[in-house]
Amino acid sequence: MLEVYTLNSSNPMYEDFIQQSEDIRLCHTFAWTDMVERAFGYKGYHLVACENDRACGILPLTHVRSRLFGNRLVSQPFSDYGGPVTSNDAALEMLYKRAVEIATQCRCRTIELRNTIPLPYELHTRTDKISMYLPLTPEPQDVWKELRHKTRNRVRKAQREGIVVTSGEGELLNEFYRVWTIRMRELGTPCYPVKLFRCILDTFHGAVRIFLATLNGQTIAVLFTYTFKGWVQCSWGAALRGYDSMGPNYILNWSAIEYYCQKEMKWFDFGRSTIDSGQHIFKQRWGARPINLYWQYWSQPGHTLSIANPGNPKYQSRIKTWKKLPLSITRLVGPCISRSLP
Repeated sequence: MLEVYTLNSSNPMYEDFIQQSEDIRLCHTFAWTDMVERAFGYKGYHLVACENDRACGILPLTHVRSRLFGNRLVSQPFSDYGGPVTSNDAALEMLYKRAVEIATQCRCRTIELRNTIPLPYELHTRTDKISMYLPLTPEPQDVWKELRHKTRNRVRKAQREGIVVTSGEGELLNEFYRVWTIRMRELGTPCYPVKLFRCILDTFHGAVRIFLATLNGQTIAVLFTYTFKGWVQCSWGAALRGYDSMGPNYILNWSAIEYYCQKEMKWFDFGRSTIDSGQHIFKQRWGARPINLYWQYWSQPGHTLSIANPGNPKYQSRIKTWKKLPLSITRLVGPCISRSLP
């Protein structure tokens, strides 16, 4: 008999499913939800579908409360991925129904499911974002030989310019955050609090790496990565304006790729970007392969779905204003806003 349970803590059945499924990412784990709870106080739910005492599907959910952007469930926040992972259609159906029940009980207006395969329901679906990944090999030179000639030349140019890449863990967090928040202000985007990155470092100690690209002792580009089941995830990175012609992003990413090849990781995920954007094109230059993202939204009957999208014209004036604010103000106010945009 197929049943769905809501777990308050991890158990061997859930962990076995995590280890056996190829579609699981770090955001599906209990540890990720616990990390988000510690960082922001959001309540997490872990749904598991079971048959004959074996898990056949999971769905993690996080209850995000916001005065600015509404009361909703998200699977999963602060990640490109999430959504249900199942071994059969019956498990998917029961997990989805249970998620709707929880949303109704919590008076959530919406559920946001961050899928790589679209769910077979009548849901609003966003397809404007895409992730890109590059297969890795234990020998970095094998990957290097497959890169485009122009990409290799960009890396070499950065080396000739004198850009040096170093990497570490928590000891580099403050420098990463300093540069990353500068770039977020330049883009007109509220920054996440440093507490988020600190909680990731503390929770997944040994699986997180920070890369810094420096020129004459000054940090000009940064990258925050973590690993899980052979995947390298690059969700947060930035390069300061004015150095683009030197190619700091090229040497930064190549150094990370080289490092993780030697660590025998299998896939390098460049992270999410808008289709046909400059970031998307940059990732294509590495020969990266696409991972289609289907972010799908259930909404309460009678409720008009509203999605916070920076591309929406109504946000453009706010973005322009944000770019003009003092950096100290954006670092102070940004985390208050971004916690509601996970």
